[in-house]
Amino acid sequence: MELQHVIRDLGLTEGTKTLESDWEESQQSMTEGDLFFLAPSFAAGACREIHLSDEIGRGAAALCPRIAARPALKALAWHFHHCLYEAAGPPYLDNTWDAVNSWPTLREALGDDAGMFYLIVLLSGLPRMRQVHESHSVPPDIVKDTVLDVKLWLEEEKQHGAFPGWGLTPHNMAWLLNHFRGILYRIGRLQYQFATFYPRLRAFRHIESGAVLALSEDGVTYTREGQLARGAGENADGRWTARLALTGDAVTGSPLLPQGRALNRDVCLQASEWRQVLGPGDPTLNLHIPAGSPMSHEECGESFRKAVKFFPKHFPERPYVAFVCGSWLLNGELQEFLPSTSNLVRFQKELYLFSIGLNRESIFWRVFGGVPEDLSTAPRDTALRRAILDRASSGEPFRPTAGGCILFPEDLNWGGQVYLRQDLSRWIG
Repeated sequence: MELQHVIRDLGLTEGTKTLESDWEESQQSMTEGDLFFLAPSFAAGACREIHLSDEIGRGAAALCPRIAARPALKALAWHFHHCLYEAAGPPYLDNTWDAVNSWPTLREALGDDAGMFYLIVLLSGLPRMRQVHESHSVPPDIVKDTVLDVKLWLEEEKQHGAFPGWGLTPHNMAWLLNHFRGILYRIGRLQYQFATFYPRLRAFRHIESGAVLALSEDGVTYTREGQLARGAGENADGRWTARLALTGDAVTGSPLLPQGRALNRDVCLQASEWRQVLGPGDPTLNLHIPAGSPMSHEECGESFRKAVKFFPKHFPERPYVAFVCGSWLLNGELQEFLPSTSNLVRFQKELYLFSIGLNRESIFWRVFGGVPEDLSTAPRDTALRRAILDRASSGEPFRPTAGGCILFPEDLNWGGQVYLRQDLSRWIG
């Protein structure tokens, strides 16, 4: 079917440009007759397999005949399936599905069922996901814990009113493709995603002592406080630019302390004493902290211990250098107004923190869904919310720090605060 015909028939007014890529190829590959994933029995069974409720399964099954009976919707459903699961290449090797974020919402064509359309497209990748899990002998409990994230995101969408009923926006479907393409796994409390290292820093290990020290990439701008600079006007006074020079004999650059702060001075690491252990493009496991339960310190440690065994055993072809994360949960400023016994504080102290330039309001958006208009009436139902509101009410401005972290598997000693307790004074003064 011609793309312009689909656009006119469905009344699409946004996100149409992203449909042009691979459209002709997808339509040529579309088989005649019924599409397997538009069979009501497939949709209902897929929902059961990933532990969704019968209500959601019935909704998906009911929508399938409507999609199949309308040629434009059927062509679009196949195009999306083709782009995500047929043309995307082997799992975890292709990131072109990032364009999913720009796909049309389909509200004109499907109204309140637009989100269910994207759930059905996501479920069309179930055979692909099974294949990855089976070929790598992923244990059933890991599979279950991983796919349960779909339920969490459906509940999140419903809570925030994305749809009157159940459904997914293209943005959140894009995230869940990590699960369906075998890119992400939940192991206990934490999730791990195959990735490559992109932050602008390099980490080095002292050959004799095992100490780790990160240096900023050349040309990165930091604030007076040693945080990654945001925008041209914010914290403009006292900004400075990091330096990095690599030669055969040594590397000289601006150090990044494990507390998440850059120093405006140079250190020189001799190649005979130090080796680079992390740099741009290195394979990593991105760490994610799903909602739904407290961040128990013990459970997080147990997750890491299981992960360092799981990935070499089940994905030996995917060696990784380090665990990496970027999140508001790693805002070092939290250590200033949360008790030392807090799970968040204890979690941060096990990691090598670095700055990612957190927004001052990010903590409000993540914890309250936005900046409260009236602090006195904002909910105080958790210890974290109370601590944030008390800080805001005190008049002390928020100055977020860090936001990113590294943990090398060979340094895993949960509870040992390895990076904070190492002595770097002989190199950074």
